[in-house]
Amino acid sequence: MRNVNQNEGQPIHRLIAILDDAKKGYLNAAEKIKDEVLSLLFENFAYQKSRYSNELRQLVNRFNFSSSIDQFTLSLLYRTWTDLKATFKLGKRENIIQACIKGEETALENYTAAINQIQNNYEVKVVLEQQVNGIRTVLNTIKEYTGKTGM
Repeated sequence: MRNVNQNEGQPIHRLIAILDDAKKGYLNAAEKIKDEVLSLLFENFAYQKSRYSNELRQLVNRFNFSSSIDQFTLSLLYRTWTDLKATFKLGKRENIIQACIKGEETALENYTAAINQIQNNYEVKVVLEQQVNGIRTVLNTIKEYTGKTGM
């Protein structure tokens, strides 16, 4: 087991925070949306985010990634979560769907940045790339379903 510097660990911790927020967001969306199919999809997506977060936590433990996360990331996550909660309170289907799509697109951007930052750890890159594929599937599922129902 090798020690990794903080620069390699930081993007992983950022992704864990993003995934934890996404899980909360999807559970909230599942509760608020008045579409049974989307509600079930959102619950499944929340479960996926929880699984991904747990996988990354296991990598953190295995590779002794340092646990610090920068204040900017924390404030950004808080602001994003606050915006999403306000959107969900309105309960409008279109707003909830758009918030979920934006959340997935933002997650993909953060994953891409993390993969580019982690240069020398093949195992971590493979896990991140697998999770990216899952996130793309979620994004496509939301877009396809809502496109078929006349969003």
